[in-house]
This record gives sequence, structure tokens and C-alpha cells, in this order.
Amino acid sequence: MPSPADFPARLGRYVIERILGRGAMGVVYLAFDPHIEREVALKTIRRELTPGETPDDDSTHDLTARFLNEARAAGRLVHPNIVAVYDYGEADDTAFITMEYVRGESLAARLAQHVRAGSRMGAPRALRWFVQLLDALDYAHGAGIVHRDIKPANLLIAQRGECKIADFGIAHLDTSYLTQSGTMLGTPSYMSPEQFTGEPIDARADLYSAAVVLYEMLTCVCPFTGTPSVVMQKVLNDTPPAPSTIAPELPGYIDAMLMKALSKRPQDRFASAREWRDTLLAELATYNENAEDPERTVLAYASPAATLDMAPASETSKASKAARNWPPELIAQLEERLASHVGPVATLLLRRASARAADVDALRERLVTYLPDGAARREFDSLLSQLEAGSSRALPAQKISVEQVSDAARHLTTYLGPIARVIARRAAASAPDLQTFHARLLDAVPQQKDRDALRREWDTERD
Repeated sequence: MPSPADFPARLGRYVIERILGRGAMGVVYLAFDPHIEREVALKTIRRELTPGETPDDDSTHDLTARFLNEARAAGRLVHPNIVAVYDYGEADDTAFITMEYVRGESLAARLAQHVRAGSRMGAPRALRWFVQLLDALDYAHGAGIVHRDIKPANLLIAQRGECKIADFGIAHLDTSYLTQSGTMLGTPSYMSPEQFTGEPIDARADLYSAAVVLYEMLTCVCPFTGTPSVVMQKVLNDTPPAPSTIAPELPGYIDAMLMKALSKRPQDRFASAREWRDTLLAELATYNENAEDPERTVLAYASPAATLDMAPASETSKASKAARNWPPELIAQLEERLASHVGPVATLLLRRASARAADVDALRERLVTYLPDGAARREFDSLLSQLEAGSSRALPAQKISVEQVSDAARHLTTYLGPIARVIARRAAASAPDLQTFHARLLDAVPQQKDRDALRREWDTERD
């Protein structure tokens, strides 16, 4: 444990309390901001990384300017799964970034606990955190920022259970200023092939690193280990074994998904974090439709605050029999609002909740747990009350059965993805007959050849 003499008492206005860690760039301190009375993390830049000997050296100033620019870039990323950046400062020839202090531990520490215990993390927990990681990467990539050092040590698990990416933007510094004696910025075991070969880096490099992290989360085995030179050869030339060979309980789609994400060529991977996230959620929904215990597996992905909402089989059966036939227009609007917080998995969550809820209070109770905070819950509750009040007076009698809506949505999903269920429910709310209902769904399909194929499927079923 470092003594107080091992670190400064202050940096600027911040009172240093202790060292949180040491990284490639410098030291991270836990500090106290007396102005607003909160704890923060201070990440400093290591003086030995600067090429110059004095503070007046142009190269030193250039590195400091880049550090500031990256702090500004990271500071623009306001996302619940990215560690927030509050401020930039310089004191005693030390540049530092003031960041959110996340109470919890790194994913690396969690994985180490499992390795010591000879256990695995489990797919539900791992995939829940991974969906959050993809959300954060999609947001950051949309802002033009590539992390370049996604690894378990840079992923923090907060006390409430959410996953947060740390050091966003810091690893995006030009590597010409962060290279010493031939070493490379980054962690070899999680680096993409193009990072080793010096090819241009884009968002797909982060997706490769994320795939290595997910592989390790699901198996507790890092696919690329050894000395840096051995790791480089493995990354460039070897394909790791399918994760199900290590963890046989994993479903088959996990193998296919990870092998795609670990492709050597960027163009063979997922094109974006959003594409991967949507693919994963669609696979989860499809896989768990036929699972014996889908609630336990699926609902954990929606939100770190979500409960598993498990009920005995007898109670589930009774709830289903007593469930209300909810108007599709009401369900579609609730789904749209819920999706703004949890993404496409809202379709599955709402379908299960509405299938078991006999009244508004029961539906509310099953859904509000997936919302992130009190404000979102109050907003959702208000919308539910308004829609319920309107539905009892204004919504027309439903002419399309729930089974017909579900069947049509299943066909439509092939062409439109998870949004097909929302479109089907909205079309069913006002369609006078099945033919009109199908015609409206066909209008939502952009490609003529797909419309023709879908029309033939429905014509065949009617015959």
C-alpha cells in the first residue's frame, strides 16, 4: 500500500486521497473535489512518456495538447455505460483528467475471481454486460471516437451492476508519441490484427477487442495468451476454438457470432456495434422462444436493475388464463417508449408482460422494473395511465386476432428485423380485415422482391 509520501497531497483544487491504479498513461488517483463535495478519479499523464526534457519542449506541449483534445472528445460522451469526464487541468507540470469515480471493480477482477474459484461467469450476466458495452461503443463510434484498448481492465462493473467503459479517448492518442523502444500502445491479447500490422484503424478494431472480451467472459479463458510476439502470431494466424468446446452449455449462435467477430479481416466482422447488438438481441429472442425457462435467461439482458420476475409454473398458467386481451395500439406505444430505454428487447419484455397481466396495475408492475430511474418510471406510468384511459373509450374493436398478428410479425421479421412486431401491432389496430392488414404490412417492406416473397407466403397459408 503506497504511503501518502508516494503521491502529491493536491492536484489543482483536488485533494488526493489514494492511488486507484497505474496504467500505460500514468497514475489514477481517488480525489475529493471540495467545491462540489464529491469524490472523483484523476487520471494523470506520465512525464516519462513525453519526449522532451523540459516543460518548454515543443513535443511535450504537443502531447499535452493531444491529451487535452482527447479529454474534450471523451467529455462529449454522455452515456450511462461510459465513465463520465468532468474536467481537464494542469498542476505542477502534470496534466490530468477529472473523471467519474465508479464504485465497484473491474471486469478483470471479476474474471480473476472466477478463475480462482474454477467457475464461469454464466451467459446471462455476461451477455447483459456485453449488450451495454455494445450500446456504449455504438454511441462513441457515432461520435467519431475509437477506443483502441477495450479489455477487461478498462471495463468497470459498478455497484448497481451496470458495465462502464473507462479511458474513452485516452487510447486514441497518436501512437507515435506513446511508443517506447518498439512497444505498442494497447494490450496485445485484446488487440486486433490491424493494430499489429499497422493498417488503418476504425471502429471494427474495437469490435474485435470486444469479441475477445466476450470470449473470455463466457469461458474464463483468454483466446490469445503468451509473450507479446507469440500473441501477435496467434492473433494474425490462429483461429481460437469455438467457445462451446470450453463451455458446452452455450447455445450454438454464440459460436457463430464470436467467430464472425474474430475474423482477421475487418470487412468480415460485424459492420458496427449497432449491427452486432441488434443481431445478438434477435438471437436471444429467437433462442428463448423455445427455452424451458426463458424468463430466467432473457429478462436479465434488459437492464442492470431488472429483476427476473420468476413465478411458479402454476401461477404463470393462471396468470396467462386471466390475462387481458390488450389493444395492439396501446401495446405498440408502450413498446416504443420501453424500447427507448432497453432497445429491441422491449418487444419480448412487453409481450411476456402483457400475456400475464390481467389489469393495468399488473402490467405496470411487470414493466417498471426495467426502467433506469424514477423519472423514467413516472413518465412510463403516466403514459400507461393515459393510454389505458383512452383505450377504454376510443379504441375500435379488434378484428385481427392476436395469433394472426403474431404470425404475420414472425414472417415480417425476416425482412425488417425486430421492429416488425411493432409495425404488425400498429397495422392490426385499425385494419378492418386480414387482407387489409397484410396489405399494410407489405407496404412497410422496402424491396419489391421481398414483398412478392412475403405475399406468396401468405397466399400459400390462406390456400
